[in-house]
Amino acid sequence: MTLRLSLPSLGVLCLALAVPANASQPMSGSYGPLALVVGDDGSVHGVFAERQIGNGTPEAPQFDCLFLLVGHVEGDRADVVTWFPGKAERIGGELHLGAEPSLRLAENHGGCLMTTGDMKGAPYDLLLDERREDWIGAGLVAAERAILHPSPTNAPGRSRPYLVRFDPVAVLAQRPGWIHVEYLEATDRPVTGWLREADVVLSAAARP
Repeated sequence: MTLRLSLPSLGVLCLALAVPANASQPMSGSYGPLALVVGDDGSVHGVFAERQIGNGTPEAPQFDCLFLLVGHVEGDRADVVTWFPGKAERIGGELHLGAEPSLRLAENHGGCLMTTGDMKGAPYDLLLDERREDWIGAGLVAAERAILHPSPTNAPGRSRPYLVRFDPVAVLAQRPGWIHVEYLEATDRPVTGWLREADVVLSAAARP
C-alpha cells in the first residue's frame, strides 16, 4: 500500500516537526546572569550574578548584583522569593519563562542598580543562552576560600584551584557532605570540581 499525503497534511506535519514538543515549557539553563533550575515538580531555583569591575579588579569588583531565587512555576510564570546569603531581607518578584523571559522584583537588591539596572521599575529581560538539563541546583560560595577537589575527598594533593566567597556555581551532583559544581563565571573553559557542602549556600536543596 502506498501512503500519500495531501499538501495541507504535509504542511501540518512539517510544522509539527519544526516546533519541539516542549518549546513552551520552562527550561533549566543560563538566562544571561541568571542560572536557573526548573524541577519536574514545578519548583524553580537559581542564582543571579552580575559584576561591575569599574575601578576594582575581577577579584574585588566595584559593584555586584548577587542573589538567590526560589519559587514555583505555574504555566510559564512563577512567584519567586529572592535573598542574599546572611541577610534576613526577602524580596518577592515575578519570573516569566515564556516567549519573552523576564524577572521583576518588588525592590532592587544592593548593587543591582550599578550593574544590571532597575528590576523594580520594569521587568528585566532574560535570554536563554544555553539549556542545561544537567544542572540540579545553584548557589553561592560561602567560604572565604573553597578548594575545588577532583573527587569528593579531603585527600591531600598538589596545589588545587579554588573559588572565593560569593562566586556563583551550578550543582551537577551531590554526595554526603560534598557538592559537584560548575563555576558560572569561567571564561576560557569550564571549571568544575567538588566542594565541601558547608562551603556553599544553595538556593534550594539539590537532589542526590
